[in-house]
Amino acid sequence: MREDETMSGKGLTLIVILAFVIFVVVTFVWFIGKWNSSEDVSRSGAVPAKTEERQA
Repeated sequence: MREDETMSGKGLTLIVILAFVIFVVVTFVWFIGKWNSSEDVSRSGAVPAKTEERQA
């Protein structure tokens, strides 16, 4: 096999970076598509959702 027929290191690196970026974008879109905000539950019970002011 001649050297010009094989993929250069730069070309391979760009393909790997492009594949990673595509993976991240697809995963993000999938996550947003599956997100159901009506099922979200407050995980921190220490902070009340609404505070009432005390009157002196």
